[in-house]
Amino acid sequence: MASTDQHPYPAVPGSRGALALRREAALSEHMLVTSERSSNSEDRIDIKSLWNALVRHKGTILGIAALCTLAAGVYTLQITPQYRSAALLQIDRSAQKVVGFNAEAEVDEGPLADQLQLRTQIELMKSRSLAERVIDELGLYKPAPATPPTETADRAPAWNTGFEPLDVALGYAGEGWSQLRALVFPPADPASLSRTATVARFQQALSVEPIRNSRLVQIQVLNPDPELSAGIANAMAKAFIATNIERKLHSSIYARQYLEGQIRETKARLEESERVINNYAKKNEILNLGDKGSAATQTFVDFSAALARAEQDRIRAETLYNQVRLNPESSPQAVVNEAIRAYKEQRARLEAEYARNRSIFKPEYPAMVAAREQIAELDKRIDTEVNNILSSIQGQYISARKAEEQLRARVAGSRSEVLSVQDRSVDMNLLSRELDTNRQVYDSLLQRLKEVNVMAGITANNVSIVDEASAPLFPASPNVKLNLGLGVMLGLFLGMLAALLREQMDDSLKNASEIEARYQLPLLGLIPFTRPQRGRKEPVALLAYREPRSTFAESYRSMRTALQFSTPDGAPQRFMVTSCGKSEGKSTTALALAINFTQLGQKVLLIDADMRRGWLHKMLKVPNDSGLSTLLSGDVDTEMLIRDTTVSNLSVITAGPVPPDPVELLMGPRLGELLDQARALGYQQIVIDGPPLLGIADAIVLGNQIQHIVLAVKAGGTRKDSIKDALRRLRNAGLAPMGIVLTHARNEHAGDYAYASYYGASYGDRNTPRATRAEPLPDANTPPLPPAAGNRIEPTLGPSAV
Repeated sequence: MASTDQHPYPAVPGSRGALALRREAALSEHMLVTSERSSNSEDRIDIKSLWNALVRHKGTILGIAALCTLAAGVYTLQITPQYRSAALLQIDRSAQKVVGFNAEAEVDEGPLADQLQLRTQIELMKSRSLAERVIDELGLYKPAPATPPTETADRAPAWNTGFEPLDVALGYAGEGWSQLRALVFPPADPASLSRTATVARFQQALSVEPIRNSRLVQIQVLNPDPELSAGIANAMAKAFIATNIERKLHSSIYARQYLEGQIRETKARLEESERVINNYAKKNEILNLGDKGSAATQTFVDFSAALARAEQDRIRAETLYNQVRLNPESSPQAVVNEAIRAYKEQRARLEAEYARNRSIFKPEYPAMVAAREQIAELDKRIDTEVNNILSSIQGQYISARKAEEQLRARVAGSRSEVLSVQDRSVDMNLLSRELDTNRQVYDSLLQRLKEVNVMAGITANNVSIVDEASAPLFPASPNVKLNLGLGVMLGLFLGMLAALLREQMDDSLKNASEIEARYQLPLLGLIPFTRPQRGRKEPVALLAYREPRSTFAESYRSMRTALQFSTPDGAPQRFMVTSCGKSEGKSTTALALAINFTQLGQKVLLIDADMRRGWLHKMLKVPNDSGLSTLLSGDVDTEMLIRDTTVSNLSVITAGPVPPDPVELLMGPRLGELLDQARALGYQQIVIDGPPLLGIADAIVLGNQIQHIVLAVKAGGTRKDSIKDALRRLRNAGLAPMGIVLTHARNEHAGDYAYASYYGASYGDRNTPRATRAEPLPDANTPPLPPAAGNRIEPTLGPSAV
């Protein structure tokens, strides 16, 4: 069974084989260094370890989560339901323009200015003045009647314990608690609040939120009364519109008052300017013709224009005179003259007649002489008429020249006068410009005042109500689902935090994989946590006999197999089961192992060596009037103290009465004689239920005589420091345990050694045993049971046992 051909881990030659090497390594300093390194590796964050820690403390997590959920539910039920009503407003960039004489230019400043304008309107809705206006309109504030102050000395104490100082102290404590409660939970009745507190609570219940990508704003109000909530929201919307209009009206009134004041001042300045300019004109003899300037300037302008016309007339007269003087008869005046035309016609007839008669009469003929005389007379008359025309034109020319000369003289004189007036009108011009400026300002102010008066009567507004608020049917708060969800989340968080804190503060051994890594000792067995069956009062260890196919029995059967492979010669003929302290499963382990060895057909003796607190007699229900203490302290036959049990091939020696000094008894030679006698009586296996290692020296003394020690460790119960101290005590005594058995193991403690994957959901729960009746015990010819399929010895011994 222990040959290298049958086992994948061959034993190293030596007195104790692989396990002996492991025990020697446990005594070396290398084990301590390795242990310290493994402990340092625990500082790293291990998700699997965190998950196992949370699973181990799932009861704590669920309990805290349930408490927080219950607290959230109670808190939610105590909150007064609040109803939310909302009114929807539209805030345009500017009001619609009714009149067209407003000279203000609308400048598009981009989205930033638009957001600032909208944000300003929202902040105005949240203003204290608007809140006070709505409170006054709805009558939400009613001042409480003033109560006369009472002196502390005259106040009757609220407590009557019979001891006056205690009553006063309790009264002050009650009053302080009332004030603190009033601060934390203010009264819901607005009448009992001050006006400032009323406004503050009103603003807390009010929320103004813009709707994204629009110019819509929603006014929301929370109030225990749904009708009042809707009324407040509508009142807020209307009050805001009214205040907006009033603000514009006040602005118009202020502008009108300002303009009227400016007009009065400007009018006074205008009158003063006119007065100053008139006085200056009188003093300097300056005749001002208004827009035409001064009189001298106007005279100079008139004479200059007359001179220009005179020059033109003279030039025309001179041109005509020169033309007529060169050819008087062909001048236009002579041509159009009727007398000259008549004379020329007569002369033409006479000359025609003279020429006709010349062929008939001689030139000296009287008729011819008379004709010549008539023609000469007509020429004289024509010359006279032409000379008259030329004299007339000459007279016009001379008259135009004289007029030009006179006007030129007058222009020169007026120019001197104008220059003199200009020298005197320098200050006059300055005063005139000031007068014109004051007149323009005065006219502009009058025009602006008329516009403001017209605009003041127009109530244009850029705020309008889109939807009025209506009374809600269901409360908006408290949100039961949200509060319960937050309670659950908070509870889970606090529960996990408490679990992790508890895990950090818990120094117990929680995982089977830590045994080999931390203590360099093999894990001999992993015993699941098992509860006794309902209706049975027998100890759990007897399940190894009553239900040999149960998970509990399989785990101890696997441990028995591990013990059989622990030495080259098989299981030690005698070994001791001990633990760090009490209630860690050593007695159960000793009894269950003894039962498992009997199932191999061996005769087993179970010795209760815990003489201070024996427990096997209660588990096996045998008397304890005499036992090991009686044997070690007196001369009593061993066979008389060995008691048979209900389990076949299993005998027991109980602890016996508690001796005064168990250590002295264990150090004597009687214990060795007892073991030899038991061997002589045919007991093939001796299992000793030893005392705990810590606190007393019994286990160390007993271990020196037994040598083979099995250390029972309670999963989640035995502290790591306790195990370290126990191993240190054994090492100081020159002892090393064969291995460790982990008792009371649950799924979270099992790690890679879990039985649940093979044995099913019944692992770790004795409420559903795998067998419901006792199996017949095997006889002496029955071969040893092989290890269970899911509990081979390889992971139990670990790779260091090779």
